[in-house]
Amino acid sequence: MIGFTSIKRSISLMVISTTTILVTLACIVVSTLLIQNVEQRLLERTEQFTRLIAISGSRSIVFDGGRDPTEWLANLAETKYIDHIHLYQLGESSAMMRYFGSYNRESLAPIPARFERVESLLGARLAERYIEAAWPVSIDDRVVGYVYLRASRDDIDNLVWLSIVVSFIVVLCSMLLAWLITLRLRRYIMSPIDQLVDSLQEVARDKDYSMRLPEASLHELERLSSSFNTMLERIQQHIRRQELAEQQASQLNTELERQVAQRTAALRDANQELLNTLEKLHQYQRQLVEAEKMSSLSDMVAGIAHEVNTPVGLAITSTSILQDKLESMRSKFAERQITSQQFEDFLQATDENLQLISRNIKRTADLITRFGQLAMDQFAEDPREFELNSFVTDVVASLHNRFPQLDEHQIDVECPADIVVCSRPGPLTQILMQLVQNSLQHAFAERDHGHIRIQFEVITAKLEEQPTHLKITYADDGEGIPEQIGRRIFDPFVTSKRGLGATGLGLHLVYNLVNQLLEGHIEYETQLNAGTTFLIEIPLQQCGRI
Repeated sequence: MIGFTSIKRSISLMVISTTTILVTLACIVVSTLLIQNVEQRLLERTEQFTRLIAISGSRSIVFDGGRDPTEWLANLAETKYIDHIHLYQLGESSAMMRYFGSYNRESLAPIPARFERVESLLGARLAERYIEAAWPVSIDDRVVGYVYLRASRDDIDNLVWLSIVVSFIVVLCSMLLAWLITLRLRRYIMSPIDQLVDSLQEVARDKDYSMRLPEASLHELERLSSSFNTMLERIQQHIRRQELAEQQASQLNTELERQVAQRTAALRDANQELLNTLEKLHQYQRQLVEAEKMSSLSDMVAGIAHEVNTPVGLAITSTSILQDKLESMRSKFAERQITSQQFEDFLQATDENLQLISRNIKRTADLITRFGQLAMDQFAEDPREFELNSFVTDVVASLHNRFPQLDEHQIDVECPADIVVCSRPGPLTQILMQLVQNSLQHAFAERDHGHIRIQFEVITAKLEEQPTHLKITYADDGEGIPEQIGRRIFDPFVTSKRGLGATGLGLHLVYNLVNQLLEGHIEYETQLNAGTTFLIEIPLQQCGRI
């Protein structure tokens, strides 16, 4: 949810926060520069004091015979800035350093000697609680000792606290001044805005779009007021145009009702003509489909040549290999150079090639058998009457005998009892066998258990008791038909199992049996991983009236 705030509060917050940030940054910059300047000056002064003491201490170390320098160091008591001073003397024959003298400001305890620091600390350095410095004591460029000085850093600490207090007071005063300026700015800006808001609320409450907003002293608010007045003027014009349009619409409705009544009759006649045209279009469409099926004859011939050529070529190749091995074995036998291993290899190679030849010859025979099934003459039996339920029972039994793997799947058959029909049972049997084989080979290829449902329905004419059509619904719950071949499943040599034993002739045979021999039609519905349904409708003969 959007949080709402006011312009007054936003202006106050923006002015005060901006002023506070700018003043705070200015105080921080000024205080930092001042503290850094003071620190630099203290370091320079400490280093100067250290050098002066080193110059004065050279006389005590060399010329006064080692006299204690405490007396002249005590003169530094007036300098409140210095806390501790150490003088160290170097031995003449060694670099060993010894304590020579010191100074400690009053009320301060002595500090330990800093032998380890004086040689590495040359100059002044700012520590956490003090300032320290060291400088060598030299005579004729020879170091005879060192001076160590520790000074107070109270000036810096006091300056830091003073800067914090002054900065806080300055920021507080600037915030108070910014708040006073904000009050004045709010009254100057918000007064005309409140007038505009009151006027707009009055317009929204009374819906009086003839009202106009007053002029404002600020240029931006004057533009806002002018824009709202223009919008109110356009709303008025829109309302007037809408009222006029409503009047015209009322007049047009009467005319429209009259025209609708006239055109409804014309539309009814046009619909009837359209239905007649659509029926003719369906007839033309079926004729086009048949023409397209017949145009695929050249593709079928090429497919037959390819399918037959592959196993025949393999058989020829295997025969040639077998002849070469036989000729080689005959030569070795004539020369009496055959070993038992060579003879065993010859028998094994002969067996493998004969099996390959046998398989390819059998495949060629199966292909020729399937090609022969495409000829409709072998099913050109005369129509005869038969009891439909008994026929279906026999077909299912023969399906289980021909396809043993069908026992692993469930097959349900729905068929009306005591119905005698007149048709060709041979093509019907072949249609069912091809559909079941197609389900086993494609739909259930990756499944251990599937479900097939076959439903028979006899359609009878309304005025006659004689059945006129046989409707067969064949459905499985397999993988479905892939989209890329879905539009061509009835074409010859179209299959998704190329190279796995499928030739793509099964559904082509079913289509020819239904459409050409039985003069019916077949349709299908499929969905991936949900199965395929074939809808077959076949006209029945009237054997008793022939």
